[in-house]
Amino acid sequence: MDADDQAHAMGYVCVDLVKTVTDLDFRARQVAARLGYQYIGLCRSTSLIVPEALLDHVATHNVELLIVPDLAHLRGRVPADLSALTDIHDLAIGRTYERPGAYVPDEGHVNPLAVR
Repeated sequence: MDADDQAHAMGYVCVDLVKTVTDLDFRARQVAARLGYQYIGLCRSTSLIVPEALLDHVATHNVELLIVPDLAHLRGRVPADLSALTDIHDLAIGRTYERPGAYVPDEGHVNPLAVR
């Protein structure tokens, strides 16, 4: 499989919630490489940007794995539909939430962005 055929991974951070993104970008690159994805970069956002823009970005760039520092960077900030478009990896706990239609874990599919 060459680089053009690899599935895409992207990091995402809400800059309102962190002091620096340098370590986050490095960690996201490591996770993408370990899981076999082509890392296409870190997307930075603020709470002032329209949340739906992330869904468009994920769809446009065929992002199959979105890597976030923790779910607080997404939950309540972007539509829960995002978890149907891409797998989401939470760096804080080292867990990947698969989207429906992929591998089904024992506990079934969990939408990490759903309001509980």
